[in-house]
Amino acid sequence: MFRQLTRQIPGGAELLFRLHPIDLTSLLEQAWTFQRNDLSQPVGHPDHRSDIPGLPERLQRLFEGFDRNQRVFSSTSPDDCRPGYVRWEHLSYAYMLESTRLMEIFRRVVTLYREGEELGVPSNGAEHWLRNTEELFFRESAPFFITALTSFVRPNGDSIRRNAYYRMFGMDLTHPAEPYPKPAAANTQFVSIFEEFLRETWIGIINVRNTIGPNPTDHAKIADLAERLSDMLTTRRLASSLSREEFWAISTMAWFHLTLDFNSPIVSSLRAEATSPEQRLFRIAERVRIPAHAMSKSFFDIADAISRLLINIETRAFDDAANVPVLFNDPLITPDVQKVITHWSITTGRDLKAPKVAPNP
Repeated sequence: MFRQLTRQIPGGAELLFRLHPIDLTSLLEQAWTFQRNDLSQPVGHPDHRSDIPGLPERLQRLFEGFDRNQRVFSSTSPDDCRPGYVRWEHLSYAYMLESTRLMEIFRRVVTLYREGEELGVPSNGAEHWLRNTEELFFRESAPFFITALTSFVRPNGDSIRRNAYYRMFGMDLTHPAEPYPKPAAANTQFVSIFEEFLRETWIGIINVRNTIGPNPTDHAKIADLAERLSDMLTTRRLASSLSREEFWAISTMAWFHLTLDFNSPIVSSLRAEATSPEQRLFRIAERVRIPAHAMSKSFFDIADAISRLLINIETRAFDDAANVPVLFNDPLITPDVQKVITHWSITTGRDLKAPKVAPNP
């Protein structure tokens, strides 16, 4: 979410990190208020995620100190900067990024800077980043905002995110974490069905120009798998369920993703400059003695692509067998599919490009 903001703010990320925490919170409120709201779609659809209201307009006026013409952004196009056009990333984006352990690593960064000078004295820009990070992500949220999720009922933000990941994907994070409530209603078959969808789609990709031999691509099966995935994911979203949790999770991870996208002030203050997000994370992890996931590069590479793919699946773009070929030869969709197949295989150790071997009876 915050990465999209840098397209709309003159000065980009540097200015974003220097904003007051209330400005950042108000931008999130405005993004929620200006989300796509196609009432012809059921609640939970990517173009109608939630009917839960944000702050009333009379309170939104309190935040008019920030240029209202630059307040709204879209994950699909920076031109969609008006009410009713904001579409945020899929929860899968947050899951992939959190799997790198970046949340734990940056929590330790903030802790060490606030407790002493083990990491040195932060630069002026890094101090702004530290203040905003601690205010937004490592304290109780101010009540009544759309991002205020913790309470006496749900006191732990990490637990809230892990509960949402399990409900949507039936998946735990890849690293040890504190226990969290595992609900009975969860998409525990998501992984198996999604991997089958990716395997069948890969067959279509490698055979898309096959005009002379037998073509094993099964368009009907791919459409059926896409429909099952769509039904599964949207069931978890009935009555706006998980919408706020998703919004806050992807906003949180996007803040740290943006931090690692370039040699930002906190990265430079930690002397962790590098040429890629995962290398910056590895260097910061060494400074604070919490290891990042060895496959962090693949988690960064897959995050945006799997978000776009699952949003397309939720819009039922592939439920009709006649539409399935766009997975194989569309210049926008096919690269995302290929990237997801490649990096899902790397992070799970299950090669989705290899022929499926039937069990020997």
